[in-house]
Amino acid sequence: MSRVFVSHEPHRIEAGQVKSLFDLTPAAEYGDIEVLMPAGSSLLSTVPMVRTMRDRLANFSDDDYLLPVGDPSAIMAAGAIASEMNNGRVKILRWDRATRRYIVIQFDVSGRAV
Repeated sequence: MSRVFVSHEPHRIEAGQVKSLFDLTPAAEYGDIEVLMPAGSSLLSTVPMVRTMRDRLANFSDDDYLLPVGDPSAIMAAGAIASEMNNGRVKILRWDRATRRYIVIQFDVSGRAV
């Protein structure tokens, strides 16, 4: 089964409570949603963040997707690590406001054609 890896759970603090910023359920059309860095994770310490992402993305494959939301450092790290785990290939989901759906964008940073 395909998986959708959310780079960093987008959130806000409301009345002292952590609340999700977006409804990510439309992304479930592409696979099981797995959050790499949950809301409240410390992203300033990059070594633990990279270690966590490497563990969670260890089996990233052509069947999987990244959902690049949240903190820019988490988005960048997730893309770099997923690419490394899958021979330079990564598919991301990009929200299209006009159609109100995700569209798939494919990257191959290895230099080979997608």
